[in-house]
Amino acid sequence: MDLTTHRPRRVVVTGATGLLGSNTVRRLLDLGSEVTAVVRNPEPARSLLPDHKRLDLWQGDVLDVRSIARVLPGHDAVIHTAAYFREYYAPGGRDDALLTATNVDAVGELLRAAADAGVPVVVHTSSIGTLGTRPDGRPSDEDTPEGRRTRENGYYASKLSSEEVVRSFDARHGVRVPMVLPGWMWGPGDAGPTSAGRLFTSVARGELRAVPRAGNHVVDARDVADACVRAAVAGEHARRYIVAGTWVTLPEVCRLAARAAGVAPPREVPAHLALAVAAVLEATARLRGRTPPATREGVRALLEGNRRRVSSSRAVSELGVTFRPLHRTLHDQADWHRAYQHL
Repeated sequence: MDLTTHRPRRVVVTGATGLLGSNTVRRLLDLGSEVTAVVRNPEPARSLLPDHKRLDLWQGDVLDVRSIARVLPGHDAVIHTAAYFREYYAPGGRDDALLTATNVDAVGELLRAAADAGVPVVVHTSSIGTLGTRPDGRPSDEDTPEGRRTRENGYYASKLSSEEVVRSFDARHGVRVPMVLPGWMWGPGDAGPTSAGRLFTSVARGELRAVPRAGNHVVDARDVADACVRAAVAGEHARRYIVAGTWVTLPEVCRLAARAAGVAPPREVPAHLALAVAAVLEATARLRGRTPPATREGVRALLEGNRRRVSSSRAVSELGVTFRPLHRTLHDQADWHRAYQHL
């Protein structure tokens, strides 16, 4: 699929200053699309997003979809990346009411607003955390059901519920809603930062001394952004597309991050010690009034990913998605953090 000739013309991007949202904005601008970036606060957004004649900032919040609905008419796609995510993995950050309001209720309201405005496609972002594992050990695909304990993670439970909202939204409403399921996203643009950004800067500053022997599917956020644009063009209604990159051990990720930053990597520790290490990191950060590089909730998600293998073959074959090598992702992430004086 040649996106230069089949790109969406005018696109609304929610969560536009986040890791995925900001890279989606840049991908669309590179393709020649006009972009309306929905942001909660325009002032910091101006320093994070390009100063571009085809980019408009629109102040809005998914907790008040009416603030977004006003700008939807005249657009031919919405790429919905906004979510309650970083906060959930912060110490004491679990707020079930806010999690449901942001990740579930707002999805239904946004789909109805898009239908009322005549927007033909909304790309919904979910997570590979909604997928269980196969008993025969083969990689999970888009049809693999959730695992027995998937809903114990509040974020994954909210994404499963949001997918149910999408499936219940009949295509006869005139809105096509493909779903993109990313792996653990890394790369430039992580201003939040997400857990990946906190981990990267902790390694780069020499603050993280040890990491567990566990792994997960790691993917460049720019490749997920490209997949979201491709799904807007060719994705089918209520169809899942896994965009997960490659399964990599955390020590290998940290070695590549350390190399990109020019520092020594942290040592490896057995996976069963990971929760204890995270508890120490949380306690130390609390005493110093800082955000820890890893939390117990995040480590639990990592350990779950250590057992999960998934296949991105559908996104590759049906959407034309490709993945760049991880060393390039982390090199570019290092450059981005240096440019913003994070290191």
